[in-house]
Amino acid sequence: MRFLKPIIRPSMFKLSLPITPDELPNRTPYLDLVVPDGRNNPCRCFWTQLQSGKIALTRGWEEFYQMYKINLDSMLYFTHKGNSTFQVKIFDFGGIENSYQLRDPEEPPYIRTGNYEITKCINIPPSASARVVAAKVKSKWPFFVMDLTARMMSSRLLSNVPHLSHFTGQRHPLILTHGHIQVEATYTRYSGKRDGSFGVISGGWENFASLCNFKPGGVGVFEVISTEPVTIIKVRCR
Repeated sequence: MRFLKPIIRPSMFKLSLPITPDELPNRTPYLDLVVPDGRNNPCRCFWTQLQSGKIALTRGWEEFYQMYKINLDSMLYFTHKGNSTFQVKIFDFGGIENSYQLRDPEEPPYIRTGNYEITKCINIPPSASARVVAAKVKSKWPFFVMDLTARMMSSRLLSNVPHLSHFTGQRHPLILTHGHIQVEATYTRYSGKRDGSFGVISGGWENFASLCNFKPGGVGVFEVISTEPVTIIKVRCR
């Protein structure tokens, strides 16, 4: 049994597979995923059946995703190797196969490697300290900076967020990430008499700020590291 699976959603979501439980050669409640690195160290991923009748990987999938630096443009090639074991070859968008080097536990997901250049901040820094931070940021992605005040950290809303150029409507789902923390949230554009160049992030911001345990008084750097198929904003504190 062989099949291809493109990655179109971040690791926090289930990975749907184009097979049904009846097609599994050995109908165990899990699949043991291995990569062709010679180590034969399986990662056990449990599955659940979807309404469509197909299966989706759940518990264990996120660990596999992050372990081998799978990204939103990756393509996975599954080959059944007997019993519950499937070998997974990982390719990037250009067809280059993964090196299968294990990710450093301290390295957050979605990070792209390469030479970083100073890019332009897409908002006007709200303070002198934010301006200093913005001038020193090195990133390949668009970013904006905000002062992390005590009020902001305890609020349900993150206000005055720049309206990103790829947003076409009033409301957009997005994912906030910091290290291994990933939280779904919603961006809503200001309407009416308010400046439509900005909006708010809600429905997840309060939980995200609590999990990250940012200290008031710092400056938050918000990098837009992905826009398709879902907007992902990586947040770090300076």
